[in-house]
Amino acid sequence: MTLAGKRVVITGGSGGIGAATARAAAGRGASVVLIGRTEARLKSVAADLGPAVSYLVADVRDGEALADALEQAGPLDHLVTAAAGGVAGPFADVPEDAVRDLFETKFWGQYRAVRAALPRMAPDGSVLLFSGFLYRKPAVGLSAFAAVNGAIEGLVKALAVEAAPVRVNALSPGRIDTLGGGDPMPSDARREYVAMAGREATLGRIGTADEVAHAALFLLESTYTTGITLDVDGGLR
Repeated sequence: MTLAGKRVVITGGSGGIGAATARAAAGRGASVVLIGRTEARLKSVAADLGPAVSYLVADVRDGEALADALEQAGPLDHLVTAAAGGVAGPFADVPEDAVRDLFETKFWGQYRAVRAALPRMAPDGSVLLFSGFLYRKPAVGLSAFAAVNGAIEGLVKALAVEAAPVRVNALSPGRIDTLGGGDPMPSDARREYVAMAGREATLGRIGTADEVAHAALFLLESTYTTGITLDVDGGLR
């Protein structure tokens, strides 16, 4: 199956992996709807990608707004939930509210999007969620990521059974050049991060958003693949 003529909705579509996936899907002939919370960024990405790409403004932390946006998007073939967040620090020091905020965006945001989209989804369609390498390869100061990514991967396995014949899969990116999609790093910190990624990955370099998007399109188009989490991490795990 190809994406030509299909409708793809992408949360977290205003940058990073979400925008890269939108570009790749539009290049395959899909009609793409971006959802994000910052209209200026969404508008810029949509304008850059051309007439096949439109956008709707909604924060995945707001269930009502997200459900309204997905209703406006109409019937869809594929849902990609790329909105993310971040929190770092020693387990005993990170405030509980900060961890809850991460779950609110990365777990509950994906959960809400799937719940709102499934009734509008084509039976031969698919859902693509995102976890991350910190569940496979936990690190000091990043326990919240290990927990949220594990929860997402558990949800994928259950939803693949319950939502069938709609397929449900996940991607687990390693260290990617979007740096989590958060605020820009100072240049020195960015250089060190890129160097660390190269030292730790089997392939000896940091990954790119376009490489993750390539894997995303494989899972959207692979009609006999469901219930899996695909690692795109350069061998980091």
